[in-house]
Amino acid sequence: MKKLFLVLALVILFTGCDVKNITDKDIENIIDESLELKVQGSNNNFKGYKYYIPRGFMLQNKKGNNYMLLSNGDYYYLYVDIVSYFHKKDIETTFEDDLYFSKELSYNDIKGYVKVSKPKNDLYYIEMVYNYSKIETYVKKENLEYALKNSLKILASIKYNDVILDTLIGEKTLSYEEEVYNFFESKREEGNFLDYIEEYDAYDKEDVIKDEDILGSLDE
Repeated sequence: MKKLFLVLALVILFTGCDVKNITDKDIENIIDESLELKVQGSNNNFKGYKYYIPRGFMLQNKKGNNYMLLSNGDYYYLYVDIVSYFHKKDIETTFEDDLYFSKELSYNDIKGYVKVSKPKNDLYYIEMVYNYSKIETYVKKENLEYALKNSLKILASIKYNDVILDTLIGEKTLSYEEEVYNFFESKREEGNFLDYIEEYDAYDKEDVIKDEDILGSLDE
């Protein structure tokens, strides 16, 4: 009898470790369900916008409108493009033929897209643009669903303050010297946004996130 229980336990253990193969249909459902979710409130408030970071995510570094988030051992790189939002620039992209998954996003007149590259070294590269913001990350298959859901939740939660943005980059602007990485227009000869974010490593973490950068927070 003890041997039988041992065999059953081993079967459950090994079958439980099997990672489900996520199909295009699964990702479609994940995205559709995530778009319909309404994020209430925000817990990070910056100059000109605010957004919600889900539980399990930690803000590691900040440089301008670029943020490095950490969750489940994976780094997420967020960029909020306030210039493109302010001027309501069109979002354009091309979809490579060898992508694992790709889809244009459109919900409540908000546009964007999702690209998931085929795995390299067991890592899937996710590039998600929505609501004039962008998230990029590398995750393993078992974290793919989690990454898609929460990336879209973060991007959809961003709320812009037109009054403040007008004083920063509108007609009332006296000077706007902040370096902007505009992913709608900037074309780098090689590499991608993750390469750009490596500059974080050159900064002391105590100097990156300052009290004046975070204007306030709201409960969930």
